[in-house]
Amino acid sequence: MSDNEAPDTPRKGELSRRDLLVKAGAVGVGAIAAGSVAGGAGAATRRSFATPKIRYGGRIIWALEQDPVHVAPYGAILTANHWGKQAAYDSLVEWDKDLNLKPALATSWTIAPDQKSITFNLRKGVKFHNGKELDGDDVKYSVEKMLNPPLPGSITTVSQVPGFLGVDVLSKYVVRLNLKTRDARVFGFLAWGRYSPIVPAGLYDQINVARNAIGTGPYRMVGFNPNDRVEYLANQSFWKKGQPYMDAMTLKTLPDEQARIAALRAGAIDGATVSSDGANALKSDGNLVVLKGGTAAFRELQFTIKGDPKPWHDVRVRQAVNFAINRQAIIDTVYNGNGNYSGIVPPGYGPWPLTQAELKTKHQKFDLTKAKALMAAAGQSKGFSVKLSTFSTPLDFQQVASVIKSQLKAINIDVEIVAQEPGTFAANNGTGNFEWDLTARGMRGDVDGYLGEYNPSNTIYQRWYPLYKNVKVWRAIGNGKITLDPAKRSPIYKQAQLLLQNDLPQLGLVQVNKYQVVNKRVQGMYVAFDDFNTGLRNSVWLSS
Repeated sequence: MSDNEAPDTPRKGELSRRDLLVKAGAVGVGAIAAGSVAGGAGAATRRSFATPKIRYGGRIIWALEQDPVHVAPYGAILTANHWGKQAAYDSLVEWDKDLNLKPALATSWTIAPDQKSITFNLRKGVKFHNGKELDGDDVKYSVEKMLNPPLPGSITTVSQVPGFLGVDVLSKYVVRLNLKTRDARVFGFLAWGRYSPIVPAGLYDQINVARNAIGTGPYRMVGFNPNDRVEYLANQSFWKKGQPYMDAMTLKTLPDEQARIAALRAGAIDGATVSSDGANALKSDGNLVVLKGGTAAFRELQFTIKGDPKPWHDVRVRQAVNFAINRQAIIDTVYNGNGNYSGIVPPGYGPWPLTQAELKTKHQKFDLTKAKALMAAAGQSKGFSVKLSTFSTPLDFQQVASVIKSQLKAINIDVEIVAQEPGTFAANNGTGNFEWDLTARGMRGDVDGYLGEYNPSNTIYQRWYPLYKNVKVWRAIGNGKITLDPAKRSPIYKQAQLLLQNDLPQLGLVQVNKYQVVNKRVQGMYVAFDDFNTGLRNSVWLSS
């Protein structure tokens, strides 16, 4: 608990934690959902496991709190998409557990003197799940799809892709990745893996990529039934010697947390993400182990700043909303006191984010008097009505929305909460079809992934806030993207964050801890900072 936390008794008009849980219709809901940190990243808090000799074999059943919707390799907005497809794919490089950059499908690389191209030497003898050997044509094809993701992917995600021009195939195992300009984001983007899988050339003409996956990963997908399960079998030809450890893996979609908790207790599943309440309820079970850690995912309030004039197009109204939201009350009421304030870049993302002290004492300090004065200055003392869209599951999104609704009544903003199933929410969010959205940001391969969208050249900018203008912000983001030295980049992005913290085209809210509970037979699992279930594909084995 911080020194600035809210008192146990809620302020007038605010919801207590008990009220909120009753309002949500369940106790203990709120699992986390949904993305090399350039310059390094602090590792999430993790519970260590004993490391006896690895036992091979067995099947793990892991519960997903959201349905992946589809498993196409490119252009998926939902974090849950990568939960579903992660075990099937590799990229040219990867992160280890502590987000250090490692070779993957590329064994080495050379950056050109002008830093506008990178030559990758591919790993020889790697086989896709369909038996085809990896070669340069596959990399060329894959990069082309990253730049123009076919349906069911969204072109919105291209904003995350560095400035790739294309790929020259120099030989069977050597490719040159050409860049529009110097771009510091390349290796982080590739290692992140969310939008950069390498697939066999012609994949989209060979299978239904929404329901099937063919990659080089440790497990090969043998079935995907939406709103039910994803089935994997071990890839016996995986390029990492001695892996994978398990024979099979089932990812079972269980959106209801109480169902996940019951299944954990009964031994029907081997692991799941749960809320802090769920973790507390299970910590005394001798057959289960509770894992905890911070992640890159943080809750964020997004505005659209476009079209017909809206009250929040005025920066003073956005500032009023910012100061009227009591973030510590959200942490206490929804997350049982576990969490941090979050700006545009989440806590723990290397050296890049603003500090907790900066956020709590200045930029995100709860100040209702200031909020009311800003509303008056904007001519909005009487307030207005707005629709706030959010996810229907996990329910912590609706809980946070309920707290915000209650808090904003104090400045006469009437919030209508619109809960949408994840696929619908993602589609509307990607096209900018909303007034306000309460969502979660995920991991980004590079710090630019959190700030790049505030530049007019970005697709997201055009869809969400084309009326927002700040030349200083645009210049800082543009310069940061082409500055490869982290020491020189840091002050550039610090300036951009401070400017954006004043303009507030979006509002960072809170970073919350992620809890995962596993059966004691599950060895090697950890809460990954990137908010994916990375341990399932890389390190988990079963002791019995």
